[in-house]
Order: sequence, then structure tokens, then C-alpha cells
Amino acid sequence: MTHAAIAQRAESVHAGQKQGEGLVVVPILGSSHTEPAYQLLTADTVSGVTVEETSSAGNVNVLRVRNDCDTLVYLMDGQELRGAKQNRILNTDVLVPARSTVEIPVSCVEQGRWRHVSAAFTAGKAASIRTRSAKLDRVLASLKEGRGHDADQQAVWEEVEAVMLHRKAASPTAALSDVYAQEEQALSNFRSKLKLPADSIGVAVFQRGQLMGLDLFDRHTTLAYFWESLVDSYAIDLLQEGLFAAEADSEVSPHADATSDTPEAVATRAALHRAATGDWESFKAPGEGVDWRLEDDQMAAAALVWQERVVVHLQLFPKWGGQVGYRPRIHRQHFGDRR
Repeated sequence: MTHAAIAQRAESVHAGQKQGEGLVVVPILGSSHTEPAYQLLTADTVSGVTVEETSSAGNVNVLRVRNDCDTLVYLMDGQELRGAKQNRILNTDVLVPARSTVEIPVSCVEQGRWRHVSAAFTAGKAASIRTRSAKLDRVLASLKEGRGHDADQQAVWEEVEAVMLHRKAASPTAALSDVYAQEEQALSNFRSKLKLPADSIGVAVFQRGQLMGLDLFDRHTTLAYFWESLVDSYAIDLLQEGLFAAEADSEVSPHADATSDTPEAVATRAALHRAATGDWESFKAPGEGVDWRLEDDQMAAAALVWQERVVVHLQLFPKWGGQVGYRPRIHRQHFGDRR
């Protein structure tokens, strides 16, 4: 079934001026919602919000969020949580209700550590596009099979290893965060040349003319916070392709041509229209809102919708060869016991 709020949101926005060559970033422009009121889990300590292990023994694929605030707390699908017994990423979007405790589905992105380094988690970057896109596909399959938001931990480990192998990254615990740290100079150089328009609420990213993914939020402030992480999530995979490194030293600036006629703008509109007219299926979200999912022969998408009227986050990824996301064949390495 089509979804009225998703359709309205997807059809009411438009593509801004594209930026870059090779790796092209297209801001998506539109109005911001003021409801629901929520705060973000940022890299700084958020007073009244604690993300922690479920017990002293821990559970690799489940964490607990305690929200003692009077407002909702939003955590983005793919957002990294660093600390405690090992680093994790969110398997889905979560709106944690005020004055409540919620268990959230996660995946490990630090295979070689299972010991406490802190009592609670802090916010990190986002998983690479390789993991974000393929994970969305696997979570949908899990939901349809009644297994909840399972992302296939083994597959996530393989995707993290793929990033490490291609970047020749050194990490004693096989942590995705160490790869980002190693490439920070190149990533920062690229980010510094991108412009975030004041009325932007989303972003579509292209590689050599091919849409890699799209994220659309309910408000500019949410995009502004996740902007750096989202750009890095695409760039870290492009670094692997050997394309981004050559671009990092060149100036990246918005194109001056009409935005409505660029191939990227046309492709962005087409993807959003497909989401607006798609056959969506609903699933129970870990917190507030409804988790809506879509898959057709061209793409897979997910949307967290609050009270059936506000699309907090819409994400979509195209299919290559009938599958969603990058699925490289890699040589396996082992980093300690798997849990």
C-alpha cells in the first residue's frame, strides 16, 4: 500500500545544486517539521539519556536506552555507538519515548573486543554505505520472517573487514571507528569543500552517475548533525574504489547550472517518486512510530513515521544485480572469537 505521509513528503521536496565530480552530493531541499519534539544522541554526553549494555554479561545484538528526559530521543539507523563492551551500530531508526527505557537492535562493528572500556556508550559516526545498504535489505528479510530487526552479524563483520582490507587499516580490535580515524584527513578535506544549504533536509549521493543512496529527514537540524557522518559513510567506500583519493585534493564546489535538468536531479526525483508511489509494508518499531519498509525490483527503502503523519527519516538504496548494496567477495580474516 502507498503511504500518504511518505508520498506527501517525497513529492514536496526538490533537489538542490549538485556538488563534486565522481562522488556527487545532491542536497534535498524542503520545509522542516517542528513535531515531534526530540533531541539527538550526540557525541557529547546528553544529560538524562544513557545507552548501555543490557546486563553485566551483555548481548552483542541488543542494547538498552534509558531516557529520563521529557522529550523523545532520536537515534539514526546505522549510527555508531562507541564504548561499553564493544562498538555497535543501530539496525533501525529509533524514537525513544520520554521517561522510558527501550531495548534497541544493534550489530557489532568491533569484532575483536568484548570487555568494558566505559559504563555507557557515546555517539560515533555512521556505518559505511556498504554496510548501511546491505543491512537494510537483510533487516527487511528478517522482519518478514518474524525475526525482528536482525542484520546478520556475520555479514556485518565481513563488511567491516572489507573496509579494513581495502584501506589496509590497522586496528587491534577490528573496529570500524579506527578506519574512519585513519582516513580522517582525506575525509575532512572533502567535507570542507561541500556546502550544506540552510533549507536542506536530505541528501542523495552519486558515484560516476549512479545513485548510491538517499536520506531524507523531517528537519534541517537533524540533517545538519548527521551530515558529516553521512558524507563520510559514502566517502569511506569510495576511498576503497581509488576514486575519492584523487579527488580529495581538488576543489569541490556547487555547480551553477539549473538544478532541475541535471541527470542527478532527475534521478533523485525519480527515486523519491518511486518511494511516494511504492507498496509499503508496516512493522513494529522498537520505540515510538511505525517502521515502514519497501522493496521492489529497483530499490529497497525504510521510513520511520511518527503518528502516521511525520516522516522522521526516509532512506533508500538502489539494487545492483538484483541485490541491495555492495556485496564484495573478500578473503576472510579472523579477529578473535565471535560472539
